[in-house]
Order: sequence, then C-alpha cells, then structure tokens
Amino acid sequence: MNGLAEDGAYRQALLNCLEGEPRPAELQRLEAQGRPLYAPLLHLLTHLTFSETKARRHWRLIGEHRRAMSAALDRDVGLRVALIDYFINVNQELKNPKVIEISIYERTQRSALTDSLTGLYNHAYLLQTLVRELQRARRNEFKASLLILDLDDFKRVNDSRGHLEGDRVLRQAAQIVGRSLREIDTAARYGGEEFAVLLPDTPRLGAFVVAERIRRATQRHFGRKGGVGVTISGGVATFPDDAADPEGLIRRADQGLYRSKAAGKNRITLASGERRRHARISFAQPVSLCVEDGLRATARAHDLSAGGMLLCLKRNLPSGSRVSLQIRPSTGRPVELHGEIVRVVRRGRTGLFDVGVRLALTPGAGSTVLKQLTGVTPFARARAGA
Repeated sequence: MNGLAEDGAYRQALLNCLEGEPRPAELQRLEAQGRPLYAPLLHLLTHLTFSETKARRHWRLIGEHRRAMSAALDRDVGLRVALIDYFINVNQELKNPKVIEISIYERTQRSALTDSLTGLYNHAYLLQTLVRELQRARRNEFKASLLILDLDDFKRVNDSRGHLEGDRVLRQAAQIVGRSLREIDTAARYGGEEFAVLLPDTPRLGAFVVAERIRRATQRHFGRKGGVGVTISGGVATFPDDAADPEGLIRRADQGLYRSKAAGKNRITLASGERRRHARISFAQPVSLCVEDGLRATARAHDLSAGGMLLCLKRNLPSGSRVSLQIRPSTGRPVELHGEIVRVVRRGRTGLFDVGVRLALTPGAGSTVLKQLTGVTPFARARAGA
C-alpha cells in the first residue's frame, strides 16, 4: 500500500466509498478535504501507483470509457468492468489482473498491519508511521512524542495463571491504551508485553499526561478486587528535543522505560529532565549469571551503579526473573550479587540482548560494592566531573 492512503480514518472513508458505486457527491466531499483522492482510489482498485494529476486524468478517461462500453452493450457495465477493460485494452497497464472483494481485501490489508491478539497496529506499521510523522513534524516544525510502555511483572501472570490469562491481560491492557488516545494517535503492540504510542503534534508535557493517564487506568483496572495486580511502566521521548530521527527517539524512550523499571516500576520517566537516582560507572567485565530456574549463562557488563547493572548476553531472559551474579574483578576476590531482571532489549539483528538488572542491596551497600569492584565511589566520581 502506498503512503497516500495510510491515514486510518481517511483510508476507511475511501474503502467505504468503494464498497458500492462511488457517488459523485461522495467524491466531491472527499475531494474537498484537500488530500490526494484519485491516486489512492486507483491504488486500492488496481495496485497501480500514479501521481494525483495522472490519476485524476485516468479517472476521467475511465468514466468516458464506461459510457462508451455501456452504449455499445446497451447496459451499464459498472465502474470495475470499465476500469479493468481500460487498463488492459486501452492503457495496457495491467497484464494479469486479479478481481478481489473489497471487504476481503480490507481484512487482508488489516491483518498485515495489526497484531492479531490485541488488535493494535504491529511493530512494522509503527516504524513506518514514525518515519512519516517525524518527516511531517520536521517539515512543519511541530513536536511529536513517543511512549514505550511495558506491563510490570507480566511473567508472574503467565507463570501463576497460565498463558490464556496472560493473553486476556494483554488484550485488556491494549484496550486501556486505545481508549486513552485521540484519533490521530497511533498505538501498537511493540513486542511481548510492550506497547508503543506515537503522539503527533504533542510536546513532552502533553505526552507525559497521556502516559500517566494510561498508567493510572491500568493500575485501577488490574488492581480492583480479584484483579491480577499488574501495573505498567513507561518512557517518554519527544522530537526534536530528545532525538532527531526515529531510531534515536525509540532509544531515548526506551531509556526512560528502563529507568522507570529500575526505580521501582509503575511509573513514567521522561527521557530528558529526569534525575538519575544513581550515577553510572563504565564497567566492562565478564559476569557469570544464574537464573532462578537454574539456567546459567555468561554475560558481559556494560555499566554499573549503586542500584543496578546493565549486561549484554546472547540469551533472551524473561523480565521479572530473579538472578544471581558472580563477578570476578581484575584484582581481589569474586563478588556475588543478587537482583531482578527489569528490562530486556534485543540489539537489532545481532542476536545479542541488553539486560538491565536491579540489584537487591541493603541501604548504603551499593557504594561499598562499587568501590570493591571499581575502586571508585559514586561521590568521588561525581566530584571529578565524570
């Protein structure tokens, strides 16, 4: 499908127009909106792509061809018959045409764009829309914001209540997200128990309000009597304040989500303007990791703070799992730590995963651990301007 008819409401209006015989009054109403009309109509009917000027000319010639065919056969042949004959025998753009019911075509198109479980748009459609909306925002000097949201402790629901209940929770969470948005917003299932929301023409504060509304509604819905007790955490990033391209905006919103998880979950964190609870120290060391179910793996640390650690490994581990970590510093004895996985992010197509672990430490113990592993206390590092 070309980009001309991607807007959901407008595209649906075009499909409704084509369900029967397009009426001149309906075409005039759509044309009055000032958007491309004949190019997307012909694309829906033939999958041929034209500029709007050429499409308008073809539409006029198809009308003339229809009247000529109807006069020759002494009956109205209809738009579709005239259109197919025009593009096969007159214009010769179509070589092997296929006839398909519009309603079937619409269901096929929708299945390619949406997630079958939640009914939200899928990951691929979100990325396409994000590229297009940032181009529009840049052209018009608008703001655009992205939310990345993740259900907290969702693994516990699947483990204790089964995957059918987990699917029900995902569907209900998707409905909560959808009800909190405007018509121009785009909500997608980003993967697993993660959702993404694109908010055109929305500055940072407005996006934060939307994310908070979703968070409160989720807590209220799943926290009621007999509920599963699921909450949601999120990160907010805004174009162009936080990033200038789609990849950067996703990365910044993702960082906000990670910090929400590390700070205790059930909260929303802005990509810019937030204060980190703990200073991070670069820490590239091998780590032996043991998950609560007995699985063992080898990882490599990226950075370390008094509250958590970021690891890189070749295995996708469930968020919410409790882990034991053994670190062998270059000098001194091995250090064993315990914590919980709060964030897992795939590194593109590399086969690697970034795993955020919140450490289970008693108050004040974080600084001691940092000094033991790195030889530097957070205070000394901050004073040095690192």
